[in-house]
Amino acid sequence: MFDWSVIVRSREELLNGFQLTVLLACLAGGLSLMGGLLLCAARLKARGPVAWVLTAYIELMRNTPLLITLYLIYFGLPMVGFQIPTFTCVVVVLVMQHSVFVSEVLRGGFLSVPLAQIEAGRAIGMRPLAIFRIVQLPQAWSASVPALMSVLVLLIHDTSLGAAISLVDLTMAAKVISQRTAASFEPFVAIAVCYSLLSWLLSRAGSFFERRSGIAR
Repeated sequence: MFDWSVIVRSREELLNGFQLTVLLACLAGGLSLMGGLLLCAARLKARGPVAWVLTAYIELMRNTPLLITLYLIYFGLPMVGFQIPTFTCVVVVLVMQHSVFVSEVLRGGFLSVPLAQIEAGRAIGMRPLAIFRIVQLPQAWSASVPALMSVLVLLIHDTSLGAAISLVDLTMAAKVISQRTAASFEPFVAIAVCYSLLSWLLSRAGSFFERRSGIAR
């Protein structure tokens, strides 16, 4: 039978874990959006060896499980003399992988902008930066919003992997509570509700931005 008292007694630990998870998701999500935009712009403009390096990095991140990357960074960097805090390590790894996903989504958005509009901008004397800012970016962004929200929802779920290196987020809090109380079900139901709530709120925000941006075709 479900024991609500386990959750009530552990509410402070769950709240602390929830706050850390939200902070981690906001920080990593914001950096992933910025990094993804820069990576997308670089890939669209790069040629020759630079393009090969960017493509290789993107393929490596896309095809390597995040948990493996997390272990490599967390256990590998100290072996070469770099010590970084656990929270920072999780942020770095989340940004490394999810900025790649963001860049690919945005690249698809940029490629969907009709070439005729870019040529029209050039024809009336617009500078390349103005074309990017006024013509390409708004349309690419609006076309990418639904997929970007999916990437950010996935990022929220991936924050749970921080528990693998003892980051005391929601998942680690549930593990600690489970070990202390011998309740193997209730804590994980509680955090499942928390993750679902965060994902639902982000999806609602995505729907709002999607309506505001009026997806361009």
